[in-house]
Formats: sequence, C-alpha cells, structure tokens
Amino acid sequence: MILRRKRIAALMAGVDQEYQQGFTWGMYSASQEKNVDLCIFNCQGYADGFDRNDAGESAIFTLPDLKDFDGVVALLDTIPTEECRQQIQGMLGQYPSMPLVTVDGQWGQSVSITFDDNSSVRELMKHLLEKHGMREFALVTGPADNSVAINRANAAREMIAQYGAHLPEDAVFDGRWVREGGRRAADLLLERDEAMPEVIVCGNDDMAFGVVERLREKDYLIPGEIAVTGFDARDEALGRCLTTIHRPVQEAGKLAVTVLVDWIENGSPEKPAYVMPTQTIYGDSCGCPFNGVQASKYVRLLSAELRDVEQTLLKGAAFFSGISGMTDVESAGARIVEFARKWKAKQLHVCVDPEFLKEKSADRDTAYPAEMLLLSGWSKGKRFHQQRFATNTLLPLLVQEREQPLALVFSPLYTASRSFGYAVFDMEHAVGYGLYALLTLLATSLSSMSLHATVRGYAEALEDMSIHDVMTGLYNRRGLQQAVFPVFEQAIREQRCFAMISIDVNNMKHINDTYGHPMGDEAICRMGRVLRCVEKHGLTCVHISGDEFLICGMVEDAAEGAALMAAVEQELDRFNREEEWCCDIEAGFGLYAAIPQSPEEFSDFIRLADEKMYVDKERKKRSK
Repeated sequence: MILRRKRIAALMAGVDQEYQQGFTWGMYSASQEKNVDLCIFNCQGYADGFDRNDAGESAIFTLPDLKDFDGVVALLDTIPTEECRQQIQGMLGQYPSMPLVTVDGQWGQSVSITFDDNSSVRELMKHLLEKHGMREFALVTGPADNSVAINRANAAREMIAQYGAHLPEDAVFDGRWVREGGRRAADLLLERDEAMPEVIVCGNDDMAFGVVERLREKDYLIPGEIAVTGFDARDEALGRCLTTIHRPVQEAGKLAVTVLVDWIENGSPEKPAYVMPTQTIYGDSCGCPFNGVQASKYVRLLSAELRDVEQTLLKGAAFFSGISGMTDVESAGARIVEFARKWKAKQLHVCVDPEFLKEKSADRDTAYPAEMLLLSGWSKGKRFHQQRFATNTLLPLLVQEREQPLALVFSPLYTASRSFGYAVFDMEHAVGYGLYALLTLLATSLSSMSLHATVRGYAEALEDMSIHDVMTGLYNRRGLQQAVFPVFEQAIREQRCFAMISIDVNNMKHINDTYGHPMGDEAICRMGRVLRCVEKHGLTCVHISGDEFLICGMVEDAAEGAALMAAVEQELDRFNREEEWCCDIEAGFGLYAAIPQSPEEFSDFIRLADEKMYVDKERKKRSK
C-alpha cells in the first residue's frame, strides 16, 4: 500500500496570468522532484472591463481544510481585495505552527520570499535620469494598499527627489495592476492643464501597455514624445520591447516548495527569509535600441498561443452550449468528459453542489456543502463515475493510491448570484489564457441547467395542480383522463378486468345546512382519506365533483373488485367509529367490473357503476 504523500496548498489569484504562471510552473517542478501533491486554490482576481463577483471568487479559499495539508504557500499580493486577504489570513491564523511560505511579504510564522525590486527600480530611474536626461515624471502604481506597489513607487520617488526631478502629486495614479487601470491613468493625465510628462513609470507591464495604447490613440509618439516603462518582464513586454524589470518568479515558486518540504521533513526552516535578485531590461519604449529578434520571437509565440486559445474556446463553447438545455446530470457529465478528451486535458473534474439543479440550495454558512457531487471526472484518459464525496476530501482522485504525485488547480464555478462548485484542472491546462473564459462558459452552462430544471419543475408542479383536486389531493376530472384512461387502454390491450367503483356521499345538504359549508368540505376530505386505503392495491381514487368519487383500476376479476369495494366500506365504518366527528359519513357504492373491448366503453363503465351506486343509495335510504 502506498502511504499518503505530503500535501502542499498554494493560495493565489490569477493563475491564468503570465506572471502567476511562472510561480505555478516553479512550484510544479519542485513538487514533482520532491514527490509531494500540490493543490493550488485559485481565484481569477481582476479582469479588465468585467464585473466580478468577489464572493464567488473568494469562495474557493473556504474549500481547503488546512489541517489536511502539511504546508502552505500564500501569494497574498495576487489576491485582489483586502477582505479576501483578511479571510485567508484568518484561516492561516488557525494553524500557527503550520509550515508557511509567503511571497512578497512576511506574515505570522512564515518564511518570506521577496524580490530586490528596489535595486532594479533605482537602476532604471538612474538610467532615465542620466542616460536620457528626463526630469518630468508621472507614476502609475498598483493598488494603494499593496505593499509591492508601495515599495516600487517609493523607490522611484526617492530617485526622483535625489536628482531634483519633478513628480507632481496629481501625476501619481493607482492603476490596479490592470491594463484598464493604465488607460484610465493616461486619461487623467490628458485631462490635466499641465504639460505631459517626459516619462511615465508604471508598476507593472499591464498598466504600462494600457498607458501606451491610450496615448497612441491620442497620437502621442512612444517614445518620441513620452517614454513609458513597466515591470515584470512578461513575454509581451519583451516582445514589444518595453523597458521593464525581470523577477525570477519561476525560481521563486520552486524555492517556495523546496523550503516547505525541507521545513516539513526537518522540523524547522533553515532561514526566515529569502531575497531574490531582479534585473532591469531596456527596450525602445524609453528610447533605447529596438530588439527586432526579440520582437520576432514574441510574434511567433503569440500566434501559437492565439491559435490554442481560439481552439480551446471554440471547443468549450460548442460542448458547454449543449449542456445548457440539459437537466440530466449523467448526460451533462458525459459531455464535459468528452470535451476533456478532445481538449487533451490530463485532468478535468467538475465538482458541484448535489442540489445545484434546484432553484436555490439550502442555506448554509459556507460556500460549499458538506458533500459534493463529482459531475464529471477525467484523469489521464480514464473517466470517473459520478459519485458523491465528502467535500473535505476535495476530490476522489486525491484519496486514491497513485504512483505519481498530483499537481492540481482548483478554481471556483459561480455566477453573480450563486456558487455552483469548483473545477479542477491539471497544471498545463489551468494556466492558459483562456481559463477564465472557459470557467465562465462552464458556470453559465450549469446555471442554465439549473434554470431549465427550475422551469421544468414549475411546469410539472402546475401540471400536477391541474390534474389534482386542491381540497382532497385526489385526481380530478382532468386527472381521470390523464391517469386512469391509459390504464383502461392497457386493460383492453392485455384483456384484463377493469373495475370502476362509483361513490356518492349521502346527506351532504343536511351537513352543509346543519354544520355549515366548511364542515361540508371537511366531510368530502374525510371521505377522500377513506378511499385512499385501496391505493396500495394499485387502484386510483378520483374526486369527480362535489360529493362524487370514483375508484378505478385493473383487477384479477369482478370478485376482486367486489372485495376491494367491501374493504372501502369497512374502512368507512372503522373511520366513523375511531375518528369521531360531528356526524358519521355515509355513502352509496356501485361497482362495474369487466374486460373492456374498446376505448369508447370508458364512459359506459362510469355510467354502469353510477347506476349500481344509485341502487345502493336507495337501498340504504329505505333500510333506515
């Protein structure tokens, strides 16, 4: 038997983004070398131009029970909201002795991995100030509460002040780390009455490209009239020759897992902190020479990635749109597995609330119920059967015996108003640029399935109401046609005896006049409860109207029909004796039982049973 491997959790956002991809590939490499399972819990963070559901995004961090992990890597500065960061910190605070590595800042008992951003920022600023002679600056920073953004901006400010250059306070903007934030910063610069700066220093490459694209729309030459710099050295930055700063993020991810495994195995960390070097890379966005070889390489890379994303999204849209109209979970799961197979995914598991097809899941304190449904499971060419499993196990695959360690990415599935569950991908297919769109397509399909099931449920409820009597709960006249007539036709086909028992409650006028109409209604309801004693024999009870009832169904012969009618009369006697009321319920009974020969005889069966019922009523009246 293979013993449980050590298991590491990584908490982060935006795994589909290039910067975070470096970390994930580094963590993946080390986890494979160290033979540990790696579970990355990922929300998507900010996305340019999209309204996001922070509650739906952060739900994924409520999923892991950290007591089931041996160590944690936390990239808190990738998390988009302070509320979510505090939520994660509160969760980590419950395990003060847990081996923990944090990136970009220390928290609690953690070993920290940081980057020497200040040295490279100072080198960049010196380059701009001395080589290019720039004196008029603007800054586009990351979020105002982000420590990395603050440190980078402070290093730039110090150099500007040291050289006596000019940075107006109204030329400092919070770009939120995203391209749209850079565009907004450029708009605010353009709205000022003052002259435009000579250079705009941005806290990351995305914001820098937002600035560049907006200024070029306004016919500014970059770098001829304004220089722009970034940070992070993304492939796009290198390909478009943006002046930027490289962080060795893949090496940092590998170091994080290596440090954790050593801590787990040896009982204490070797060092409390690690500082990774950074490197300034100069491009033509600040006026340095254009690197044509680098640009050509990027165009080829971009073309290949674009084809991959287009094919993935086309396949995803085709498969998941087919799910939208389904209400059968088995078919939906099979379709998702077929997508995984054609997408050539190594791992794709969709885990949902077992109640997700209902209009609203039961209220609870957490985003996920105690038990999940594996709607679809695909692992290295093997399909998993649909099954329920305890949510704290995360995934059935994780508790199976395996020769190789797993590296999985868990991402939330939600719409604006509801969390459906989570999807689990292998590393290769989780870090692609189309991940967020794929998750959105899948969540929307689940939402559509739920909506269709709800509509169908309402339709079935309305249909049920239309064929049942509101007062007694028995079938009504319409129900007689829908529920009983098909049985009558079956009796014709199989040449079996069909029994029709007609019942009419006696003295209803006396009950209504003496005790009131509500008591008359109660008499009808009590009679309905008496008749249901024969339902266990496969017969159907119908409330025709007022005080008239029918009992219908196939029997062995007329004798059995007579015995069942006698049983109802006995039940009525027992009911009157044991369930005292203002008066006894009395009724006339009539049976007609025969083998029908044609559908047209159905009304004849009712008529003949009624005739015998009236004979019985008259007999009982005379016997008093």
